[in-house]
Amino acid sequence: MGAGPPLINSSGVVSVQVLDVIDNEPIFVSSPFQATVLENVPLGYSVVHIQAVDADSGENARLHYRLVDTASAFLGDGSAGPKNPVPAPDFPFQIHNSSGWITLCAELDREEVEHYSFGVEAVDHGSSPMSSSTSISIMVLDVNDNDLVFTQPTYELRLNEDAAMGSSVLTLQACDRNTNSVITYHLSGQHLEPLCAQQPEAGGGLITLALPLDYKQDQQYVLAVTASDGTRSHTADVLINVTDANTHRPVFQSSDYTVSVSEDRPVGTSIATLSANDEDTGENSRITYVIQDPVPQFRIDPDSGTMYTMMELDCEHQVAYTLTITALDNGISQNSDTTTLEILILDANDNTPQFLWDFYQGSIFEDAPPLTSILQVSATDRDSGPNGRLLYTFQDGDDSDGDFYIKPTSGAPAGPGERGRVQPLGCGCGFWQPHCP
Repeated sequence: MGAGPPLINSSGVVSVQVLDVIDNEPIFVSSPFQATVLENVPLGYSVVHIQAVDADSGENARLHYRLVDTASAFLGDGSAGPKNPVPAPDFPFQIHNSSGWITLCAELDREEVEHYSFGVEAVDHGSSPMSSSTSISIMVLDVNDNDLVFTQPTYELRLNEDAAMGSSVLTLQACDRNTNSVITYHLSGQHLEPLCAQQPEAGGGLITLALPLDYKQDQQYVLAVTASDGTRSHTADVLINVTDANTHRPVFQSSDYTVSVSEDRPVGTSIATLSANDEDTGENSRITYVIQDPVPQFRIDPDSGTMYTMMELDCEHQVAYTLTITALDNGISQNSDTTTLEILILDANDNTPQFLWDFYQGSIFEDAPPLTSILQVSATDRDSGPNGRLLYTFQDGDDSDGDFYIKPTSGAPAGPGERGRVQPLGCGCGFWQPHCP
């Protein structure tokens, strides 16, 4: 065989480039993402950094971010939450599509919305983009940015002066939209001694009575109540009007009175006015007068205390009346005082003298000496005192030309030898013959 040409060997480097295909989804470095932010941070504030990685390369690994599921958030009053989503009117966050930083684009208000829950999607730039998503939870933290406000600017109430010490006068409530605030209450004003402020466990400011009230000393307390959370404060006015309690009883000026009235006074005559004083005010001091065990002869005006006659009086029938008068105030749980009124009935000359007999007859001897008693006449008068004392005269002055004489007052007849003397005759009077022709 013939020899062939010699073999020639050669070597070279072969480079095989494996081309990436988009076969990996982006993976977030943490899931879910949680963050907190104060409600007063400025716009543009960076809240949280969202990061995802992609095992692909090139454009297949380059990611961009976008927000999803931003249609709901949660209110800050505690009622909202995952079970009670409510619409968010202005979503306050935005995300930088390449860096993944979530920043603030609208003002926050924890008192409106305290919690935001939404999603972020990471998408690669491959020809057939792949994506993944994660959830974001942002809690808005409270700052003291709200003023305290009382439920009403002015409180006005009435307080009876007999209110017990330690009793509750008024509970005030200041509202603070901030959370976890501790509110203290302070009283200011003049004459605060009877009042004090307390902090009840149920919250609010409680005004209590520390000392007894006296309506005559202070009828009104004008107070200022200040609520403070340590930084902010608010003040409300409190007007406490003290009302009079029925603490005093009516008092007559005297424990007994004595008046006189003539028996001939007409019906309706005012005979006395009794007056009692009551140191209370209003209805508590308005006095009503009444007669205890009334009699038909008299009445008393319930308002003025004036006593009037109700029927004709007769001294000869009853010379005096003793009445018990009561003064009642018109407060709740009435107080009273009593006095005694003695009414003396004065005699009037309203009775005619009456002879015991309509006809008297006597006889005398013609030789009887002067001043011989002939007969005795007698009359009575139901009146008393001077009205009942009688004087005797001959009717029309007819004494038979001086032949007879009658003693003007009652007395005993004169005996012989007692010419010219007049002596008492008891209950009647005598006729005498003064002289003989």
